[in-house]
Order: sequence, then C-alpha cells, then structure tokens
Amino acid sequence: MFQFPDKMLRVFRNEAHQQSFEENGFVILPFYDEAEIAELTALYHALHPKDEAGFFPSTFSKDKNYRHEADSKIRQIASRSIDAYCQDIKVVCGSFIVKSPGPDSGMCVHQDMSLVDESKYTGINIWVPLVDLTIQNGAIFVLPKSHRIMPTYRGSSIPEFFAPVMDDIIDYLQPVVVKAGQAVIFDQSIIHYSPPNFSDNIRIVTNIYFTHQSTEYRTYFWDKEKMENKIEVFAQADDFMTNFEQFGENIRARPTVGQSLGFVDYTFPQIDKTFLDTHFERTKAREIIAKAAHQKVEAAEDKTNTATSVSFLDKIKNWFN
Repeated sequence: MFQFPDKMLRVFRNEAHQQSFEENGFVILPFYDEAEIAELTALYHALHPKDEAGFFPSTFSKDKNYRHEADSKIRQIASRSIDAYCQDIKVVCGSFIVKSPGPDSGMCVHQDMSLVDESKYTGINIWVPLVDLTIQNGAIFVLPKSHRIMPTYRGSSIPEFFAPVMDDIIDYLQPVVVKAGQAVIFDQSIIHYSPPNFSDNIRIVTNIYFTHQSTEYRTYFWDKEKMENKIEVFAQADDFMTNFEQFGENIRARPTVGQSLGFVDYTFPQIDKTFLDTHFERTKAREIIAKAAHQKVEAAEDKTNTATSVSFLDKIKNWFN
C-alpha cells in the first residue's frame, strides 16, 4: 500500500496559497472576471446537448465535439488566472458541470477518482461557478483536511473507505458558498458533496483538472470477483478525460483504454462514526440543506395557491361579465 509523500510538490506561486491548500485540502481564490463569466456562459449555451438533465458533467456526454470544444475553450479562457496562480503544472482537462433544477441534480458524498500516482503527485480541480452559489442552487460542501485521512485508490469499481458512514459524513461538512467567478481549488482526494439544485435556474460550473508537470495519468480498477485484495493500475494518455467513453455508462467496468501496468496490493480500509467524531467537528450542514429544500417546497406551494386564487378570481369576474 502506498503512502502520501512527506511534502507535496509545489504547484502554487504564492506560498500562503500552497500552505492553505496542503493543510485544508482546498483554497478559494478569485478566478474569472465578468467578461470571462459572460463568455463561458455563452459558450455553454451554444455547445450543450439539449437532453441534459439533473447533474451532468460535459465529460459524461456522448457528443465528442461538445467534450473537446468545452475542454479547449475553458482551458483557453482560464489560462490567465492559471498562469497567475500556478507553476510547474500541466492542465489536462476543462469541462462544464451543470445542475438543472430538480431533486435528481444532487451529487452524493464522494472523493474524485484517482488520476495520478498519489505517492508522488496530487490531482487538483479548479471548480468555478458562473453564478453566485447558494445552498438552494447546489453549493459545494467539503470535509476540510479529509484529503489526508488515509491513502486510497479511487474509482467507480472500488469501495469508498467511508462507505459505512457515508450518510453520517453530511453532519461534519462545511458549505463553500462563493460568488460567480471565485474558484474552489481542491485536492481530488478531499471528501465533498453537493445537494440538489432547489432553485428555479440552472447552475453552471467550469471544472479544470491539473497536476504537476511531470505527472503521468493513472486510473485504477478492482475486479471483486477475481482480484480480492489487489487493484489493477492503468497508464492513460493526457486526453483520457475527453476521450474516455465509459463515464456516462459502464463506468464500473474494466477500462477499455489505457495500458495495464499490473496490480498493487490494497487493504480496503474503512472508518466508523467514532473516527468521525474523533477527527472532525459536527456542523449544521444537514439542517441548512433541509431548510433550503423546505424553502423550495414553500415557494412551490405559494405558486400553487396564487394560481388557484387567480383562477378563482377569474371565475368570479366571468360571472359578472
């Protein structure tokens, strides 16, 4: 089983940004200006397939042109801020992550899949909303410092180490409510979550994945029927995110792209509620998410009551006409 490196390879020009990222697993920084937000919003509406619903990353799309155009343009527009903040990195993929209004737009408690050898390198997301975030429209929640609970191999076929307490983790999460254009730059191994979009409007986010300049892509697969305590490692090309065909379907199957590098041992660690209480403080996350959902219900009821009242008034008017 691998271990995290004693010191992360530096990727931020500013030492304070680097230290905050390493300590907490994320850092918040200004990223897009108003013109860039407008350009990216227009780009999304020009490119996106019409059948998207719920929670939908552009990397899940079956439309390769959409995936590649989004990747290219997002990276191009983001380059100004990336160059200002970062050093010694390579930017691998840009994408849209969209939440349409509705209960199926939530994203469960999770860590992002491993994409590098984390005994040496760190995979990092630059997650930037194009609208002001609120609890109602699907703000991101994080578990600070959870990026270094323990080393893990992560992929859709591999059980999460927090699976026994996945629902309980919500009670320890902190909301990250940022303005349009502010970036939440986070370690892919941090535990995070996003409730459904309870608002009436679409929530568009761009996500840009980067890592250290000398890193090679790695993905990981577990065949529970054959491998027992071993994980298969795959070397992937840098265009893996935009060319991988299994994100939208068959994501738990053995990768159809990449080169197998063989197997590594894995003990499939797990944590319990005692671990959570020992290492993290409880928050009011569940309460504020429930409140946002309740406000949505109340708003819907008000609309129904208003519509009913208007309809009744129309009937009265008709009686006297």
